[in-house]
Amino acid sequence: MMQYNFTVRKKDKGYQIIVGYKIGRTWKQKSKQGFNTQREAKAYGEQILDEIKKNVISPLDDTMQDITFIEFYSIYMNEKHELSINSRKTYDNIIYKDCTKLHNMMIKDINHKDIMNVLVNSNKSAASKNLCIVLLKAIFKHAISPYRLIRNNPCASIKKYKKASNSDVNTISNEDMDTLFNNIKDKYPIYYLVCCIARYTGARYGEIVGLCWEDIDFNNKTISINKQWSRKTDHEHGFKTPKSVNSIRTIPIPQILIDELNSINSNKTGRIFDFKNSSTSRVNYIISRYLQDKTIHMFRHTYATSLLANGVDMQTVASLLGDGLNTVINTYIHYSQEMRNNAAKSVENIFSR
Repeated sequence: MMQYNFTVRKKDKGYQIIVGYKIGRTWKQKSKQGFNTQREAKAYGEQILDEIKKNVISPLDDTMQDITFIEFYSIYMNEKHELSINSRKTYDNIIYKDCTKLHNMMIKDINHKDIMNVLVNSNKSAASKNLCIVLLKAIFKHAISPYRLIRNNPCASIKKYKKASNSDVNTISNEDMDTLFNNIKDKYPIYYLVCCIARYTGARYGEIVGLCWEDIDFNNKTISINKQWSRKTDHEHGFKTPKSVNSIRTIPIPQILIDELNSINSNKTGRIFDFKNSSTSRVNYIISRYLQDKTIHMFRHTYATSLLANGVDMQTVASLLGDGLNTVINTYIHYSQEMRNNAAKSVENIFSR
């Protein structure tokens, strides 16, 4: 344990802090004056001591002092064996497209301002920027430990971006939905069925294209989500476990979807959709031909908001979506507020004299 002592004394109409510390057999000291109170002087002395301890007890590793950000990112990714292929592609997209200004900077020189410049100059959504923040924090945390390249995380004080408004959740009106379905039913029957399942289940696209006929219970009118169709390697797609434990669920479906599924002329074995990959580009292109700026994922938002607007409670909606309750609340908070307002009116009517 390092030996040290504090001395606070009056000097030049204020107070001075002197921190004495011993390295080996040698005593050294650091001092600063101009404090209004002894408490301020002692507090600054603690800061001096913390910095001394870091430098003496846990010195930085200077063998990689000139490593650039992009070089260290490669090290970081090589050591994150648990990352899925999709996560790796997402991270690469962030680093190689959005963080190019950091690439050739030495990681020890990157500061808070450099990170903020990347974020401020980005035209990405709040969600995309937040994912960038999370990734950068993790990278610099890895540089702190175990590599000891830097002491402080330049992203530490950067707060996540807030969405402009929860009411910005994109949904599709019933009128637009009917317009789409009327136009694609005969032209694109397979994608019509994809959209039907999305409309009446709120399932994610990867879950839909991973459905097998055995997952449909025609008697009890349910669909079981227990897997998804996703990228396994750069050149291979296949079945994977769902996004989370909550994603494994059984969803009740209406008779209209049962009828659409029954209308398919097949032996009803194996996968319902024989798609090779899980890309949404084709289905989104078809949707956009009739509904501008709409995507298959908006069917999920529409499903959720339709349930909430018709009195289904948040916990049930979360279960049907395969999301956590907090995710649903944070995404659709304006709907829960609408429900509270309706509840207030009901209470007034129930207990009014």
